[in-house]
Amino acid sequence: MERSVARVFETLLVLVVLLSIGFGVNWVGNPSTQPVQPAALPLQQATQSPAEALLNNGQPTATPAPGQDAAVALATATPLQPAQTAAADVTGTPATPLPDTQAIATPLPVNMSVSADQLDANDAPLLQQAAGTHNILLLGSDASANEHLARTDSIMVVSINPNVPSVSMLSFPRDLQVKFPDGRQDRINTVYEYGYINNYEGGGPAYLALVLRKNFGIKIDHFARIDFSGFRKVIDTLGGVNVLVECELHETFPDKDSPNGRLDLDFYPGLMTLNGKEALGYSRARYSTTDFDRARRQQKVLRAIYRKAREGNLLSNAVAMYAQFRDSMETNMGPTDILPLVDIARRLENDAIKSRVITWPIVKSFTRGDGASVLIPTEQTIPYIAEALAPPAGNQTQNRPKVEVVNASSKPDMELVAAERLGWEGFQVIKVDKLEGDLFPNTQIINYSTTRKGSPLARLQDVFRVNGDNVLSQPDPSSEAVARVVLGDNYNSCPNTATIAGDVVLQPAGDQVNVTPAP
Repeated sequence: MERSVARVFETLLVLVVLLSIGFGVNWVGNPSTQPVQPAALPLQQATQSPAEALLNNGQPTATPAPGQDAAVALATATPLQPAQTAAADVTGTPATPLPDTQAIATPLPVNMSVSADQLDANDAPLLQQAAGTHNILLLGSDASANEHLARTDSIMVVSINPNVPSVSMLSFPRDLQVKFPDGRQDRINTVYEYGYINNYEGGGPAYLALVLRKNFGIKIDHFARIDFSGFRKVIDTLGGVNVLVECELHETFPDKDSPNGRLDLDFYPGLMTLNGKEALGYSRARYSTTDFDRARRQQKVLRAIYRKAREGNLLSNAVAMYAQFRDSMETNMGPTDILPLVDIARRLENDAIKSRVITWPIVKSFTRGDGASVLIPTEQTIPYIAEALAPPAGNQTQNRPKVEVVNASSKPDMELVAAERLGWEGFQVIKVDKLEGDLFPNTQIINYSTTRKGSPLARLQDVFRVNGDNVLSQPDPSSEAVARVVLGDNYNSCPNTATIAGDVVLQPAGDQVNVTPAP
C-alpha cells in the first residue's frame, strides 16, 4: 500500500477501545505480571440522556429495571461462557466457540515502565493520578500490525479510572515537537519508528512511553495498534456505527474493490450510519481538513463503537472478539487482561467519557532551522494534559448544568448534534425536541436562571455563537433546566477544532491536578 494511501489513521485501535473503553478496566498492579481473576460484581444502572436514546437508530432505548444494565434491558444478556462453549453472535446465529485463552496468540512482552535512571532533573514531574488509574497508549500508523518501520500519525492516551469509573481520551497532534532521550528533538510521530531503528528494548511502544513520561509526566501501562483491515472488520461486525457528523467533509480514497478504483465519501452534518470503509475514511480524512479535526473525528468514532458494542450486548463475548481480531493488532495486552474488564463498562455512565485534543493555544507554531513547520509545547501544555487525563469534573449528572435543546431550523438532526456537543462541553442535556411549524432564522438561548452566580450562559453563547440580542431572560425557579437552546437556521454545527483546547479552564501553570487516591 502506497504511503499516500495508508499514511493516516489512523485506525485508533478499535480492539483496544473495546477492551479499555468498551469493556472497562479493573486493574490491580501490572496485569502482565499479576493476572486478575474475573469476579461476579454487582451492576449499577446505566444512565442515558435523551440525545443518546435518540441516537440509537432514532428510538429511545428500553428503561433498565433498578440494578439492571441498559444493555440487558435491550436484550437478554449472553453470559460469558466457559472456554469451548458456543455463544451467539449479534444476529442470533451460532458463533464460533469461545477459544481457550491459552490457545490465543501471546501478547508482546513489552515493558512500558520507566526507571529512575532514564529520567533527569529537566524532565516533567510525574502526573498525579488516582490510585488504580490505568493509561493505555493507542497508536495508528500506515503499516500493518506486524510492520514497525512507520510513523504513528495517530497518538492517543486513554486514561481509565476504575473507581469513578471514567474514561478520558487525549489525542496528540502528529507535528508536536518533543525531546528525545538522546537529546535530539523531532515530531512525536517519529518516536515509534525511531525506537525500532535504534533497537531500543521494547521497541517503538516502549520508547514512545519513555518520551511521553519525560516530556509530559505521563506513565503508560499498555499499548496497542491495529491495522486498516482490523478496523473495518470491527465496524462491519458491529453492523455499522451511528455517528453525529458536525462538519461537512468530502474525501476520495483509492479503493481496489471499486470499478473506478476509488472511494468517494461525502459526509454532511447530522446522523449518519457508517460501515467499515466509511468509518475508516471518516477517521482518516486529512487532505481537506486539519489534523486537529481528524483527531476529534476519531474520538467520535470511538464513542460510536462503544455505544454500539454496549447496545448489542457484545461485552459478554470479550475473549471471542479478542481472538477474532488478534491477528490485526500489535499489543502487550493478553486475554487474561480482558476477563476482569466487563464490570466497569457496565457501570460507565455516558457522561463519564471525556474527550480532549491538544490544539492551539495549548501548543504554538514554530519553524525549525531546517524550515520544517512544527508545533511546540507552551506553559499551558502540561496543565492541559493533567486536566485532560483526569476524570470528568463533576461527572455525576446532578453536578452538570442541565440544558434543553430544540431544533427550530430546517436542518435535520441538529438537536442531536448540538446535544452531543453539549455533552462534550460538560452539560447534561435533559430534553431534545424538533419544532414543527414556524422555523427560527437565528439561534436563541432562553435563560431560566434566577442568579448570575455559576451561570453557564456565557459558555452557551460561545458554543452556539449567540450574541446578547438573542438571549431571552425568563427566570424560572421551578425549571429543572438552567437554559433552553433554540437552534435557528443560522446554526453552524461545525466547531473551530483548531483552537478548541483553549476553551478548557485550567489550573494555574505548573499546578498539577491532584486526586485523592481511593482507599
